[in-house]
Amino acid sequence: MIRISIIGMGLIGVSLGMALRNADPQQSPLGALEVVGYDRDPRAVKDARGRLAIDHEARSLADAVRDAQMVVLATPVRAMRDVFAELATLLPAGTIITDVASTKSEVGQWAAELLPATLSYVGGHPMAGKEQAGAAAADPDLFNGAIYCLTVSPHARPQAVEAVEALVRTVGAKPYYIDPIEHDSYVAAISHIPFLLSVGLTAITSRSPAWKEMAPLAASGFRDVSRLASGDPTMHRDICLTNAQAMSHWINTMIAFLVEARDTIESGDAASVEAMLRHAKEQRDIWLESRPNLRPGENAFNRPNEAPERPSLLTFRRRDGSQG
Repeated sequence: MIRISIIGMGLIGVSLGMALRNADPQQSPLGALEVVGYDRDPRAVKDARGRLAIDHEARSLADAVRDAQMVVLATPVRAMRDVFAELATLLPAGTIITDVASTKSEVGQWAAELLPATLSYVGGHPMAGKEQAGAAAADPDLFNGAIYCLTVSPHARPQAVEAVEALVRTVGAKPYYIDPIEHDSYVAAISHIPFLLSVGLTAITSRSPAWKEMAPLAASGFRDVSRLASGDPTMHRDICLTNAQAMSHWINTMIAFLVEARDTIESGDAASVEAMLRHAKEQRDIWLESRPNLRPGENAFNRPNEAPERPSLLTFRRRDGSQG
């Protein structure tokens, strides 16, 4: 039986534990598993146990990783540096270490700096999540069909890479090997900037003196775009601070687009405004049609012609029950 220790009992850590414990040992490439959970907050560990995400509650980091063949770090990103330093003195040779951090370059540098060569580090980042945080929002199907990025340390043993890939497949995700610098640049554009734009929309509207009057008018468009702003502030703080260069590049690119869009709108050139909007619509439609990583159920969100029927203000009901 393989013992896997998960450090950090938040949304991802608990969801990972639930997915691992729900896996069929006969079909899982890892076989029979034992999952140990640890968090600095004892209540988080108890919540994880209550959600059946772990087999054992650990009271300390040393207790959590004792006899573990694999350790998964699911803490906030900047906390991982200190955890690596502690693990360096706790783990025997051959132990596999991976993580679920949303940024990979800096985390990989910490691992190379602090972990002895006798340990194998394989970076990981599941492209899955929710705006809610904590064990209450955990879902064993969170990773099902999702892309799971893997960044391999030059010192990682092939057996360690195979084991982490087996973990990814066990929770139903798709392994995707990628360079850490490329990873950070790409996710800054498709994950971190969308979050920042959501924060920006929420910030500029809520700071407006007219927000009290504006808020009742906010409907599905505002709700959908502002959804990400409900994400865990601590997690996203660390993402921003450990991916500053890539985020700065995309922020500058977005600023340039907004300035261009402003100038186009102010020019009153209807053809140019429509061309800008049409290009974006076409690109998004192409992306939706060709998405290789569409997860089960996601296509339900991509059917604009299948909206639920709603009564029209102009619809009236006859006495016989028919509508007219």
